[in-house]
Amino acid sequence: MESDPITLSAHQLICQAGPLKGQVFRVINKLTVGRETSCDMVLDDPKVSRHHGEFLRDGDDIVFVDNGSTNGSQLNGSRFEGRVTLSLGDVLKLGGCELAILERTDFQSISIVGAETMITGHVDTNAINADALAGKIAKIFDHYKAHQSEMTKKEEKELEHIMRLFHGMRSIYTISQSLGKLLPMDQLLELIGDSLFKVFDVAENLVILLRSEEQGRFVPRYASARTEGAAPKVVISNTVLEKATTDRCTIIANDAEHDERFSASDSIIGFSVKSVICAPLISGDKVLGALYLDNRTESVTYDELDAELVSAFANQCAVAIDNSFLLDNLQEHYHQTLQALVNAIEAKDTYTMGHTARVSRYSVGIARALGFVEERVNRIKMAADLHDIGKIGVKEGIINKPGALTDTEYSSIKDHVEMGEKILKPITYLNDLLPAIRGHHEKWDGSGYPDGLKGEECPIEARILALADAFDAMTSQRSYNKPLTFEQALERIKDAAGTHFDPKVVTGFEKYLRSEFIAPDPEKVSPTTPANSSSKISR
Repeated sequence: MESDPITLSAHQLICQAGPLKGQVFRVINKLTVGRETSCDMVLDDPKVSRHHGEFLRDGDDIVFVDNGSTNGSQLNGSRFEGRVTLSLGDVLKLGGCELAILERTDFQSISIVGAETMITGHVDTNAINADALAGKIAKIFDHYKAHQSEMTKKEEKELEHIMRLFHGMRSIYTISQSLGKLLPMDQLLELIGDSLFKVFDVAENLVILLRSEEQGRFVPRYASARTEGAAPKVVISNTVLEKATTDRCTIIANDAEHDERFSASDSIIGFSVKSVICAPLISGDKVLGALYLDNRTESVTYDELDAELVSAFANQCAVAIDNSFLLDNLQEHYHQTLQALVNAIEAKDTYTMGHTARVSRYSVGIARALGFVEERVNRIKMAADLHDIGKIGVKEGIINKPGALTDTEYSSIKDHVEMGEKILKPITYLNDLLPAIRGHHEKWDGSGYPDGLKGEECPIEARILALADAFDAMTSQRSYNKPLTFEQALERIKDAAGTHFDPKVVTGFEKYLRSEFIAPDPEKVSPTTPANSSSKISR
């Protein structure tokens, strides 16, 4: 019997302006875009967010979803938020990159005749993906099912085994595409955990353990329970774990309570563990940890196929985890180096010692008061930590000058925002922080520097830093300024809402300040002094 031909098609995006000018991209299912190197389309543009958005297939349509990017996206010259369906001839602008939407192109057509597969036309290997392959193989399985009455019991069992293997490998293949990207460890472990439950759909609990160099043993880093709302059971059998990691082999026990290998394991008996599957995470010659799944309600019959699947999955996970460790170490080294530079800057001026830490604290408080997610809060903290790094190029005599600055000296001070951007730009990991660092002396009314951005033209991260920076300048002893109390400074901030500062940020700041310093102690509040008459809020 003959089925209808299957057509694989993809919409095309051509970059007609920007860093990827002339390049063509195809949207098969999903295409991520941003400055982060893990994105499918990497745009080296400070106006593009780390994870700016993603293109999705919706039937025959192509959809773009903006992930709440800092500078937004434009369709045919108009800014939009959220999700938009694109049409032939549309021009989507992301920062300085312009993408034109072209007609979709057919890459291949497949006709299924019985159990045979005939491929005609040009095959583009970039268009092949797990879903497409799965569809083709499923067609073959359908053919066998249609003739199942003619099969022997042995053939039926073998077909069931093959189908189960296929579905497991399909899941692993799809997951491996995500694991190939560099992800923060917490995000990676959550992805692995969710994926494990998809592949092993009868497991009740799972724990991912990683080696702790400080403790010299494997410790739980992620735990989850299949039942929604149930607390994960993180107690594991050390006997099983030790055997799997020492022998570097996958351990399966379908009757764990009566398994002689674990007779000395109190955790197996005490917690009524009925079935266990544990696979070591091995990268090169290192055992990084283990994947541990168990069942405590009823026994599950795991077999050799499950061992093969979990071993294949563990191998993929181990490489991704090892890469994530390297990424974390690299980022930590970056941050330590940059922090040393920040300390060097503050050492130039005893008046500003501790300024960076305070600005960071205030910025985090404002961001949380405004309801930012924790990942975004952490990036704002990092921007605050580095906001004055450009001052390393400013002469000490200017920074420490007790009186008013000359126009030339003030111009030198103003240059520090662009200098900071220039210092950090080569570090791709920090590129999404550049707009905040460059713009932390912009003003709501457009009278700030270096670009004179007005209102929401300036990223909200920069607007938060601007307020935090100014507040600390007002409440700290400076060579050009005597400190105000927190209340005095808050009133001055509120007076400048709508001119110097974003009113929304001012509201968030007041909420944070009053909740955090409602009964301020001497360490948190500057001594009361008359208001300073200086026209400059901060340098």
